[in-house]
Amino acid sequence: MKKLTITITLLILIAVGFTIYKSYSDGSFMKKDEKDTAIIVKKFINMMIPHHQEAVTSSMKVMNDLEISEPKLRIFAANVVDIQSFEISKMKNIHEQYLGGEYIPTMSMDMSMDGKNTDGHYKHMMSDTTNLKGDELAKTYTKDMIKHHKKAIEEAKDFIKAIDKAKKSSSNTENGLTITNSHPAVDETYQIAKDIIESQTKEIEILKAL
Repeated sequence: MKKLTITITLLILIAVGFTIYKSYSDGSFMKKDEKDTAIIVKKFINMMIPHHQEAVTSSMKVMNDLEISEPKLRIFAANVVDIQSFEISKMKNIHEQYLGGEYIPTMSMDMSMDGKNTDGHYKHMMSDTTNLKGDELAKTYTKDMIKHHKKAIEEAKDFIKAIDKAKKSSSNTENGLTITNSHPAVDETYQIAKDIIESQTKEIEILKAL
């Protein structure tokens, strides 16, 4: 009887231990504010990576088109490739380190931070330029990239606003000092969003001047 009791106790302890392990691994032991910010960060990254990738792909074609008469546009496109490729690598790294492993595309370009559309497929914002080259390509690229940049800026501003709100709700004041909980994934993505707003606002003005 004693042996049976010990066996049952051990089985219960194993079951409890497994439940605790699973809770930690799937994030259910995280505080609500930590879960909320993780969701906001993941949503932003899942939206911004394919958005950046489209800009890189479109810019590579312009960068390599020797028939474009405005050399400044080709230089602009090369800069877009450099900057946004680097930001993609940073976002993928954040996802892999903090958000559950390797980045896998999951979000539609139709889905902004308000989450209105959820068809799960990337919807291109740039025009199909397969049959375009030279100045015709340049004209289409310039028009589309301004719109594309404005969307990125809008999403980055929405992200910053959402994170600021989440941080404010989770902060507490002790002895006159306000303490705000944070995390590397939040801080690093927040900085990327700020960089997007700054760089792409300037780039829109460059495009308008060309």
